[in-house]
Amino acid sequence: MSATDFDAKAEAALAAWAVRNLPARLDVNAASRLLGFTPQEIQILMAGGKLTPLGHPAQNAPKWFPAVELIGLSVDREWLDKATKEVSKYWRQKRERRGGRREIYRLKVSPESSPVEPLPGVDGAVEGGERAVPKAA
Repeated sequence: MSATDFDAKAEAALAAWAVRNLPARLDVNAASRLLGFTPQEIQILMAGGKLTPLGHPAQNAPKWFPAVELIGLSVDREWLDKATKEVSKYWRQKRERRGGRREIYRLKVSPESSPVEPLPGVDGAVEGGERAVPKAA
């Protein structure tokens, strides 16, 4: 993309900003809507250094972003590509960290078991192939 193409896109984005009557500062929710990410993904982008809030807010303080900068980022394909890769990398690493816990939730059924067999030790199996569930006392 040439500089003139980017300038033309940036001017169009600024015109859209003026039409939408956006404030100069946007919070995390507004920034996420403008950039097409979720608010949680905005946090990921900040942690990855792809997005920097205004000032030097404390970790638990509200974060604000300049609307003009976000509009410029929203028309920058390269930045969007890098930001999307950063978010994908975060979720992939999180899945890898969870790794073995997914095994806990899988139902392991042997091919020999049949859903119509009554459970051992449970009286009053329901007809029609459903398993009986013991009543609470």
